[in-house]
Amino acid sequence: MSEQVHNRLAVVRAERKVSRQALATAVGAHYQTIGYIERGQYNPSLDLALRIAAHFRLPVEALFSLEPFRPLTDELYGPADGPDSANDTGRTPR
Repeated sequence: MSEQVHNRLAVVRAERKVSRQALATAVGAHYQTIGYIERGQYNPSLDLALRIAAHFRLPVEALFSLEPFRPLTDELYGPADGPDSANDTGRTPR
């Protein structure tokens, strides 16, 4: 049984301003493979996932997970529907 591997590769690539081609060259993969991974159409091998993580100097679990990632804004600032939400006026909805 093959489970989908969720990833934040596109987000990290954009943040670090690394093209698919540049990442592919750095980790010894084809640039289309990087695209397939980002779209969830291909699960990277452990070797490739570790090489990608090492390239970005991040732990592999920061890039890949068997569970869907929470939105980064939730991780950094808490969920939008929490008590500290900017939309929380303290009033009951009508």
